[in-house]
Amino acid sequence: MRLRGIVRMWMSVAKPYSGAAAESLSRCGLRGLHMVLLAVLLAVLAAVPAGASLTGTWRLQLRDAAVVHGDMVLLGEIASPVGEMPPELWQQLARRPLWESPDKTGRTMSITGPRLKRAMRRYLPEHHRKCLYPASMAVQKGGGLYDEAALRKVVADSLTPRLAALEGEASLRDYRLPAFMFVEDPLNTVMLMTDDVRAGRLSLRLAEVRPTGDVVRQATGSVFVDVWTGVPAAAFPVNRGDLLGPDAVTMVRKNRAFMRGDPWDGKGGPWRLTRAVGQGQVIYAADLEIMPTVARGDRVDLVFRGSRILLTVPAEALADGAAGDSIPVRNLQSRRQVYATVKDPTTVIVQ
Repeated sequence: MRLRGIVRMWMSVAKPYSGAAAESLSRCGLRGLHMVLLAVLLAVLAAVPAGASLTGTWRLQLRDAAVVHGDMVLLGEIASPVGEMPPELWQQLARRPLWESPDKTGRTMSITGPRLKRAMRRYLPEHHRKCLYPASMAVQKGGGLYDEAALRKVVADSLTPRLAALEGEASLRDYRLPAFMFVEDPLNTVMLMTDDVRAGRLSLRLAEVRPTGDVVRQATGSVFVDVWTGVPAAAFPVNRGDLLGPDAVTMVRKNRAFMRGDPWDGKGGPWRLTRAVGQGQVIYAADLEIMPTVARGDRVDLVFRGSRILLTVPAEALADGAAGDSIPVRNLQSRRQVYATVKDPTTVIVQ
């Protein structure tokens, strides 16, 4: 309104002058007057708060889902005021009937964005331009509603205690849940039915449950579980077949959500690598195997033991073997291959 008044003032000053008089005046007093009016206009605009509208500082936010109770949908059931709306105006508008609600309790109706805009132009003609519209709206008669924030709380309240059982620092992020979930009765609740809790993208199953325990309906979603923990890693590059000694292992902090398997637990051994591992890379349990008593290529004593004979000759192991395993070896004197039983790291026996 202040802006309109200033414009009218400007026009009233400029209108009476025309022809030579206007030209003469424009060279002196009128130019100065225009400058004064321009300064006043800029001061008025500067006084308007950022983001405020000169035609009003309130809006009506229409919800994407709502529960109604009567035969007619009321504005207060599907919208909320945003900004500086006078309370008495909202009390009046909230009772404004719009269109007929679903004919039965528990039944829903869906309204597309364009249809919703047409309806507001019809039932709220004086304020429809102040409405903020969702892409669509779902309306249920009776029952209850869990919006996305409420569903997120259900998931967090259910999973957070179970995260304590995971080794490391666990947290939830990147919720992907339904925008809302209706329940047929206010006494019904939405519960998380997911049992498995692990690092990474976790699939969720949400269910509407009656007080009797019966499941009415279900919906799905997901959440990402981060689990930060210390895991063994290579202190320097190690090759396939290398013995994994204490000096080759260091601890690093990793997110298990992005690990491709179970890390080595640091126990057992002696171990050797089944693949090359770069410096700082995680050492997985699948990367290790027990160090054999005799490794392929080792030089060993091949002992021929009989009832009346004991003969020892040099040999080469042609395969890995633990104590008690039978492995092929090559007699380095005759070049013949025989199978012998591993006794210790330096001896294999043929009986």
